[in-house]
Amino acid sequence: MTKISTFFLLIALSINLQAQTLDYANYSNVLNTVQHIRLADNSSFNTAWYGTTGNGVTWNASSITPMNGYPLLSFSYYNPSITPYAALYPSANYSFYDPALTTLLDYEYYNVSSDSVVLEGSYSPSTAHEIFQNGDKRLIFPFIYGQTFTDNYEKTNYSNATTVSSYQNGTRTVSFNGYGTLILPQATFNNVALISETRTNNLGPDSYIYTWIDLNNGHTLMMYSVNGSFPTSAFTTDIPTGIQQLRNESVLSVYPNPSSGIFTIQAPQHTDQVRITSSEGKTIYNSTLNSDTKSISLKAQPGIYFIHTWEQNHHSVKKLIIQ
Repeated sequence: MTKISTFFLLIALSINLQAQTLDYANYSNVLNTVQHIRLADNSSFNTAWYGTTGNGVTWNASSITPMNGYPLLSFSYYNPSITPYAALYPSANYSFYDPALTTLLDYEYYNVSSDSVVLEGSYSPSTAHEIFQNGDKRLIFPFIYGQTFTDNYEKTNYSNATTVSSYQNGTRTVSFNGYGTLILPQATFNNVALISETRTNNLGPDSYIYTWIDLNNGHTLMMYSVNGSFPTSAFTTDIPTGIQQLRNESVLSVYPNPSSGIFTIQAPQHTDQVRITSSEGKTIYNSTLNSDTKSISLKAQPGIYFIHTWEQNHHSVKKLIIQ
């Protein structure tokens, strides 16, 4: 009887440990999906949430509210080659941005591998940017509850497209210090990690980032950062993966693709808006949908474009190639 009980106890411990691990196989799902994010009203963010650490904890953030006047952000990872600044970041294999808002938000460039996620730099609409000579490591795989790592970074900051403003170096210390359940206004997420980051630099001040990550798919669920005295908070508007898959049984299709600029969109039922943007984020087509099928004739230069549709507040993105 004792041997059987011990055997099942070991199995339970093994399963629990696996659940508390951020591994590349699960995290890599985020590389092929869209993350829908709202900037939050900082007054609705309870700083006690990032102080709640440990195993099996619950973060009840159901009271968090969006900041008025800011659009829904739809971030995804793309091939850097379709961005205007890829040549500055030769070590990057992914660029992270919202293709509809590149006139407002940065492009971020990453090297993502089965070992780690490393920031190689970012480029803002103002042309101010940063290039890392020694990349800024944000995650490692596997990353296990209770684990901490520290890594050094070096970068050059530019005030515009060509002018160097400063050289910066320092360390980033990253800890997996919370595991449990996150409650957001629209849904409850289980199997969630709280990742805490402290970045020091030779110019000061230190900065702090707290990120709640869905261990099932790598999605950022909630975030709070402080750089000096300027806090920023945000949260996802998505729902847990299993529920979202049921909603998306009908997927957005575009044909022919590639096309000459004349193509048809087959959208899920109840889709009410379609927008087409260039790879630089410029909107070149915007319309409402009166049926599930719409034929479009687009006068555009050859290149890569993105078709955005909204279905009951759910945002989908499809790549379109015009030859």
